[in-house]
Amino acid sequence: MRFNDHDVRLVGVPGAGAYATAADVALLYQGVMQNPGGLSDPAVLADGIGTVRVTEDDPMRMAPANRSRGFMIAGDDGHALRRGFAVDAGPRTFGHDGAGGQVAWADPDTGQSVAYLPSGIDPDIVRLTRRSVSVSTRAMRSLRL
Repeated sequence: MRFNDHDVRLVGVPGAGAYATAADVALLYQGVMQNPGGLSDPAVLADGIGTVRVTEDDPMRMAPANRSRGFMIAGDDGHALRRGFAVDAGPRTFGHDGAGGQVAWADPDTGQSVAYLPSGIDPDIVRLTRRSVSVSTRAMRSLRL
């Protein structure tokens, strides 16, 4: 709840406390994936969304972290579900879930991006992880129809 304190909102916390609509976050992921106008150096961007740099075990997820410079990568090691990705997420799918049950990702193989941003914070880590996986799985399957 500290992220909603006035002073914290004024400072801004990298990686937390952002305010946006789900549509805006999904569009942000589209921009990261598509690099419109060559805004980012293509090699740096490819590295940032496709190179796993942190493989140490994440004790909360009970799986390797699979983190790039700014995202989690679903990977092909059988632990994508533990990272909050869809049941059938492609190995190149990248994104991240949030502390309160938020989830956003992009799949370079399908060109799709999804964001789910509930308005509250769920303190039950098991329930919110299951919900993130369920929402991601339903979104990915609906996008394939």
